[in-house]
Amino acid sequence: MKLTVAKSDKEKKDFLRFRRSIYGGSRRYIDDNYFMLCEIFSGKLHFTQGIKFYPVSVSSESGDMLCQALIVYAPQLPEYIQLCFFESLPHQEKAVKMLTDIAADYGRRLNCKKTVIGLNGHVNYGLGLLDSHFEERNSFSSPGNPMYYNEYFRKAGFNEVGLNSYVVNHYDDRLERFSRALERIDKNYSFRYFDKKEFDRYSKIYTDLNNLCFSDHPFYYARDYEDDKEMLKELFLFMKEDSLIFAFKDEEPVGFIMWYPDFNELAARGESFGTKHFFKNVIAGKKIRTAKVMEYGVLEKYRGRGLPAALIYKAFNLIKDQGYTRIETSWILEDNDDSNSFCRVSCDSLYKKYVVFEKSLSS
Repeated sequence: MKLTVAKSDKEKKDFLRFRRSIYGGSRRYIDDNYFMLCEIFSGKLHFTQGIKFYPVSVSSESGDMLCQALIVYAPQLPEYIQLCFFESLPHQEKAVKMLTDIAADYGRRLNCKKTVIGLNGHVNYGLGLLDSHFEERNSFSSPGNPMYYNEYFRKAGFNEVGLNSYVVNHYDDRLERFSRALERIDKNYSFRYFDKKEFDRYSKIYTDLNNLCFSDHPFYYARDYEDDKEMLKELFLFMKEDSLIFAFKDEEPVGFIMWYPDFNELAARGESFGTKHFFKNVIAGKKIRTAKVMEYGVLEKYRGRGLPAALIYKAFNLIKDQGYTRIETSWILEDNDDSNSFCRVSCDSLYKKYVVFEKSLSS
């Protein structure tokens, strides 16, 4: 077997071609990250200026690619060397070990403590490998991968960090029982949608709230304004302004929630999500059934005052009023008791499980 770090345009095209063969061949999942990798390879993303990344693949002696990943080092998260956007053919234990070994070597040179698999550069670009419901289509921004990916890392002795998602299969008025309490909360806070006419201002509010709300998250590191500005500009090609709701105490931003339609319903299985689906949504008006609650955050001093529930209530009512009949949440860390407890109350059931793999570089 031989290892290649994709540097030339041809090597990068080969790297992307292998990824397309994995997703196109499965006819099961939709590849939401192909566009992101193209952007990373273009060198145009502000995000890539703050990280080191190496597109690495392992091939057979005959030149057939067997597995690949982006090895990423983010100086703001110095504990980890990341093995991102991992893809592999089945029954390739030796090739995958070669890939994880080279990632570990990079990490040791950079004084990292652990290898992490399932973190795609930053949590905003993806966290976790799918660990249940392998036969189902993946929702927008959620991973879709076969079970054997996880078995590679379990057999290699990686530790696991579990993530949960939840689902509402038939939207109803279940939150109305909290309406009186939430009316009282409305008197103390104001709620505003993202305003694209003031894009820079609201983008900065989003960044500041993320950095304050998630500072203790084990895989989060602080974003700068340009990182989130370029991410939000891409999301708002699809999202409406009411997909990002902010809570203010007087004029202080104190919380937010982001939701959007499951755009993967516009794509066929085996496709890479891209611009054509934007036109399918806007021009063809194809109906999307599922809404996805992507993230919410509240400043610590306001968390025990009902504000998280108020933000969920606002988002759920928008989702209902716009005709969506199903809701899926994004990932939640298994040890996040507050968010898991609230989801158990407001959703029908636990849904998909995800997993992040870690391994000490001293192992």
